[in-house]
Amino acid sequence: MTDNNKPKKGEEINFMSSPSFQKVVKKSRRKQTIKYVFIAVLTTTILLTILFMGSQYILTKRIENQDSLYNSVHGANISDGGTTYNYNLFSITEETTYRKTIGDRSILWDKKTEKIPLFGKIDTIEKGSGMVEVNTLNEEAKRYVRYNDFNNERKIDFYYPSLSYDYLPQEFDSTVNLENNALIEVALSFKEPMTISEVADILGHENVNWLWVDTTTATQMERMERNLDRDSLKTKGGGGAFGFQVTPEPPYSEENGQRFINILEQLIKKGSHKSSIKDALKGIKDNTQTTKGKIRINGAVVTGTAMELKRFQNLDFIRASVLGATIDKY
Repeated sequence: MTDNNKPKKGEEINFMSSPSFQKVVKKSRRKQTIKYVFIAVLTTTILLTILFMGSQYILTKRIENQDSLYNSVHGANISDGGTTYNYNLFSITEETTYRKTIGDRSILWDKKTEKIPLFGKIDTIEKGSGMVEVNTLNEEAKRYVRYNDFNNERKIDFYYPSLSYDYLPQEFDSTVNLENNALIEVALSFKEPMTISEVADILGHENVNWLWVDTTTATQMERMERNLDRDSLKTKGGGGAFGFQVTPEPPYSEENGQRFINILEQLIKKGSHKSSIKDALKGIKDNTQTTKGKIRINGAVVTGTAMELKRFQNLDFIRASVLGATIDKY
């Protein structure tokens, strides 16, 4: 080594500034950065996956608690027409349709859209039949007639056996005069509650779609009689009535009643209708003390053509008859 290339005495060699060392440092930093980015992406992915799966699990449980079984025991002649779900990270938008069977046809009766959040109250966003019900006095019918905003069809009402009314509608007279091309829905209210077997023997099973179960206690009836001063306040809207569908084959029997109670007992353990189901079961328990445990029926929904329904017109045990939806047969 020449004297010019030798480091001077007292001087230190600066390795930090050497090109080779800088290259190693940059490579090390690059690897470290890639490592940190990979860890961050992996951690974020795992956390988002856990969040998403946990959110979907909770939302699915909330959907299960909405149990469509409730629609099988609540709403006169109304059945569940199917539900679609639109999933988001923290909520589900649920759209359910409801149908009515009139004669041999099924019509779309209602549509409800609800937002089910991860936590908190379920909100009804839209309801086809109307969020607010407006009742108008129909001079010809001599009562308040309610209409479904979704399809402009008449809603049905029931009249309790033991309450007093200023006017009891008998709308079979107008029903039987309709053209035989029309399919008609009529709500029948009985003068006295009957067991399922008694209804089956007297009413038969042809053209009978639905039975209204007596779920109101004697105390509640007394309170209604004492405090409610208008007929429209003392009727039971079909949409809020408890009961069950019946089919021509096999004909309905007391087994249908036990199946109805079993569904209520199953629903009271979950879902968002525990309070109303609890009241219904209490009413049934009180009312069946005189019938050896057999549930009582306050009314029925019958459907068909005017000719088919004519046999129900003058039955002695019918207290009131209310015309509901009417559609063309063809």
